[in-house]
Amino acid sequence: MSTPTPLKVLYAVHPDLDTLDFTGPLEIFSQATHPSSSSSAPTPAFTHTITSVTPLTTTHQGLTFQRDIPMVLAHSTLASYDILVIPGGGSSDVLTGKTEPLDLIKAFAALPKKENGGVRVLLSVCTGSLFLAEAGVLDGKTATTHPRYYGKLREIVKVKGEGKTKVVEERFVVNRTDAGAGLRIITAGGVSSGIDAALWLVGSVVGEDAKESTAEIVQHAHRSGMVL
Repeated sequence: MSTPTPLKVLYAVHPDLDTLDFTGPLEIFSQATHPSSSSSAPTPAFTHTITSVTPLTTTHQGLTFQRDIPMVLAHSTLASYDILVIPGGGSSDVLTGKTEPLDLIKAFAALPKKENGGVRVLLSVCTGSLFLAEAGVLDGKTATTHPRYYGKLREIVKVKGEGKTKVVEERFVVNRTDAGAGLRIITAGGVSSGIDAALWLVGSVVGEDAKESTAEIVQHAHRSGMVL
C-alpha cells in the first residue's frame, strides 16, 4: 500500500493574534497520522508552514513565533497548499489597516480548482472569520465567530454587500464544498473552537480512527458544530 502524501497546511499569523487560535489547530494537525502496519512508523497526515509579514510575530499573550517563509513567498507558492489557517485576535488593526492576511485570503479563495480534483480548505478561528468577511469570501456562506463578535461579523458582511451570508451562533461551521472552485470554507467560534474544527477536518480527510486517536492523544473531548 502506498504511503499517503501529507496535506500541506499554511498558517498565516499576524501581530497580536490569539495564541490558541493558532496553536490549537497546529497541535491537532501535528498529532494526526495515517494508519500504519505494526512494522512501520505512522505517517504524518499534515505538514506545517508558518508565514507572516515580519520575521517574528508576537501574540496577544506575549509569545513570539518565527515564520518559516515570508508572505511574498507564501503568495507565490500558494497553489501548493491544501489548507490555509487564519487565526483571530488583533482583528481591529488588520481590519483598519487592510493588512495581511486579507490579500492572502483573497488569493487562496481565487485559486483555480486542483487538477487532481482535490479540495482546498480555508479555516478561520475566532475573529479570523472577520478577515474572511472583509476579504469578501463569505458571500453565500454560513459562518460563525467569537460570541462577542457576532454583531461585528454581521456588520462587515452587510457593508461588504455579502447579503447572502448567514451568521450563526455555532461552535464551528463547515460549508459545503464549492464544486466549481474546489474550496471548502470552515469558520470556528471563539479560541478553543479551532481545536474542534481541526478535529472534524482530521476525521473528514484522514478518517474517524485518526480523529479519535488524535483527540485521545491531546485529551480533548470533541464538541460538534454545524456541518452543511
